[in-house]
Amino acid sequence: MISVAMTTYNGEMFVLEQIHSIFHQSRPVDELIVVDDHSQDQTIPMILHVKQEHPDWNIKVYVNTNNLGYKRNFEKAIALANGDYIFLSDQDDIWHEGKVEAMMKIMEGNADIQVLASSFDLIDQEGNPLRIEEDPNRSNHNFLLKKVEKDSLTLMTLEEFAYHNYFQGCALVMTKKIRKLFLDYFTDLIPHDWLINMLAAKENGMVYYDHPLFAYRIHAQNTIGMAGEVEKGARAKWNRMNDLKVRCQFAKERVESLTALEQIAPEFFQAHKEYVGMRDFCKDHCAYLEKKQFWKLLLQNGDPNYKKLKPWKARLYDLVFALGKGK
Repeated sequence: MISVAMTTYNGEMFVLEQIHSIFHQSRPVDELIVVDDHSQDQTIPMILHVKQEHPDWNIKVYVNTNNLGYKRNFEKAIALANGDYIFLSDQDDIWHEGKVEAMMKIMEGNADIQVLASSFDLIDQEGNPLRIEEDPNRSNHNFLLKKVEKDSLTLMTLEEFAYHNYFQGCALVMTKKIRKLFLDYFTDLIPHDWLINMLAAKENGMVYYDHPLFAYRIHAQNTIGMAGEVEKGARAKWNRMNDLKVRCQFAKERVESLTALEQIAPEFFQAHKEYVGMRDFCKDHCAYLEKKQFWKLLLQNGDPNYKKLKPWKARLYDLVFALGKGK
């Protein structure tokens, strides 16, 4: 059985196009679970209308009475999914016709794979192709911090997910085993997809397929995404550089990801003493930035964790920020 777990929130502009793409797959899905996070627009009436128009499409709709946020909303949608394989879906993407067939062929042919992530094409708000500057040493539109061969399958390790998340939920299909682990270990510390990827890597079953199987839409209303990759101009760059939230982002993410890692794999975490040191460093780093403690940030430059966290330009601008240029 194949389930699709979709969350929605004020998605009236794009959600019908995505639902149509899900039900026009070369290999059909068995159910679409939609959990709406208390939308204030026409999202739910539109979905109920398409459900009525297509009674053969097994669409199950749930509406939250209060806003849960995207992490807990996905937790609820995954909990409601009944499939042996569960695809995750955003409300604003477009699946290529062969997405389900291609990913299921790989999953069914490789029993060790617990979660499979695919690549994607980029589109703008109107659905036009979108391009970003691609790093030749990275893959998957710069999400994956290493180069892999096109159309290859790449096994990802748990160590790789300690500091970074490489694959969005909308790129994933998971087994029932990972669904259970996800619900058992659910935490608000990190995005739902990062937790899923960690859990699969812990089971030695997290695999990336370097082939685009859906169109990932970039627009102003994305809850999470690649806005920083496509936002251009000196002013936009300056604003990001002078934003405390941006300056703390990587350090804060590492504190959260390492804490989540410790929760799901305590023995693995304790076996990597560098994780404890990095987490302590990042906690201090965020505190120094928040209080604009120039001399403490300067002294942190002697800590090798700083070089692992940020390139020299970012470290230099941390000092500029601490001198009062940032807000």
